[in-house]
Amino acid sequence: MALVMNRSISVVTVTHNSAHTVRGALARLPPGLEIVCVDNASTDDLSAALSGFAVHRIDNAVNLGFGHACNIGAAAASGEYLLFINPDVRLGTGAVDALMQAAGRYPNCSVFVPLTNTVDGRLWLREQSEIDRLSGVSLPTRIRQVWGDCCVRFVNGGVFMIKRTLFLDAGGFDEEIFLYFEDDDLSHRLIQRNEPMILVSGAHAVHDIGTSVAQSIGSRIFRHRSKMRSEIHLRRKYGIAYSPFVDILRYSTKIGFYCLTLNRNRLINSLGRLIGIFDSILDRSHANRNSGYVA
Repeated sequence: MALVMNRSISVVTVTHNSAHTVRGALARLPPGLEIVCVDNASTDDLSAALSGFAVHRIDNAVNLGFGHACNIGAAAASGEYLLFINPDVRLGTGAVDALMQAAGRYPNCSVFVPLTNTVDGRLWLREQSEIDRLSGVSLPTRIRQVWGDCCVRFVNGGVFMIKRTLFLDAGGFDEEIFLYFEDDDLSHRLIQRNEPMILVSGAHAVHDIGTSVAQSIGSRIFRHRSKMRSEIHLRRKYGIAYSPFVDILRYSTKIGFYCLTLNRNRLINSLGRLIGIFDSILDRSHANRNSGYVA
């Protein structure tokens, strides 16, 4: 634990009706860390879930979105490093020490990511950001296994450690992204700044993806609606040409097909994405910000 005490770490977690899972995330943290919990207008019993933990709790009156809430937590934190962790992430034994050891091994690096698996054991690692994909950037290899520390092009916002000064200097997460791909945007900006991002093979975590918020048809529609809005925002921000009417036709066709084939899950996903497209069209102030947008 000496490493943790020598270099202070502030844990930042964001909750929105996450009482059912956040306690498990906090229970896997080593003692003595500053914990900042930013709550996005939850209606569940978060107080009971946080009982017994020394937590600096910040309550937002409305749901400001994941990235905005993370920025609030980062501003309130005091540690040299920020450890962002989703309520549905479970750190392995010694993961925090392993991250700090990596910070000592790589003094010129400020961003560290634990080796993360899904609950069914799959490696949760993306080789490129959504911006790379939207821009048509193809990478020659696909990572299947990791045998040691390595540089990556993407940090998973579900769990990563970054120097607080770098995070703040880089502008934190883009607060115009309500949910999804804010980590893609941050990763892209870190690459533009020539900041190495290190995957630490000795630090382990498990991400039970999608369980931070209790699932329902409404939450699934909202999730895919948010994904579509975020994707369109990234296209506008980075000048990647986009015509919403092509996607309107695409997802309208998919909805009709999934209705005929009674594919309920894909119908819900496509409906959410179609709503997200119309959201972005109606948001005129947002639509005019980037000349790469094609009406």
